[in-house]
Amino acid sequence: MGRGDCGRSGLSGEAVVKELDRLLDMDRGDEADRWLSDCLETCRSSGDWQTELTVLNEMMGFYRNRGDQERGLAAVRDGIALLARQQIVESVTAATTYLNGATTLKAFGKTEESLPYYEEAERLYEKFLLPGDYRFAGLYNNLALALSDTGDYKNAEAYFMEAMSIMETLPESRLEIGVTYVNLAVLYDRWQKDEKKTSALLQKAWECFEDPSVKRNAYYAFNCRKCAGTFGYYGFFLMEEELSRRAEEIYQSNRSGRHEA
Repeated sequence: MGRGDCGRSGLSGEAVVKELDRLLDMDRGDEADRWLSDCLETCRSSGDWQTELTVLNEMMGFYRNRGDQERGLAAVRDGIALLARQQIVESVTAATTYLNGATTLKAFGKTEESLPYYEEAERLYEKFLLPGDYRFAGLYNNLALALSDTGDYKNAEAYFMEAMSIMETLPESRLEIGVTYVNLAVLYDRWQKDEKKTSALLQKAWECFEDPSVKRNAYYAFNCRKCAGTFGYYGFFLMEEELSRRAEEIYQSNRSGRHEA
């Protein structure tokens, strides 16, 4: 069954994600929470495990971003168990679930527990995807963050550079490159205490956020919020303030129905 096909629940993965994105574009997190919870209940009551897996993957990211550890970790546990129950552990779908699960575990301080899932996601991506596929960039970025948390800075740097090399070949990846510069800035501060290198990387990141080719949409707003605090932490207070302002302006525009291109 494809993501756009309706399962026994009458829902499709595409419909779940589309409505979730609509609510998040307007920064309506509580409504998004209810939507995901209702979808999960519907899928489980009807035995629609395919759409349930989509819902659980979305829950991992959603509760991770909201800092809801209990429900985020529950989604990880249930998603990984569902893969095993349906015997689809050798697939790109499994790899993506492992990646989402690992990133959620890492976000809630369970970095050592996350590493085997990152490794399994990497193995499966290498088995099923062509080299240079955009999904490797996301994997490498998140794995690098986890390795940095463990103090394995050299390998973290290598994975960040691998992610960067892939993104530089992809269209419309300027914003993701900017986020990677932010991550590298934090890495070099932890690893080498190199203030000049950290500042230079944050300046490069800022140039990416300023790039007129980058669409000022809800995804941009999300990344502005995510990175603003790091700019402020290193003393770039005006950049922090501007990123926060841009995020709120975009969400307010979306709530008012004036969507940015």
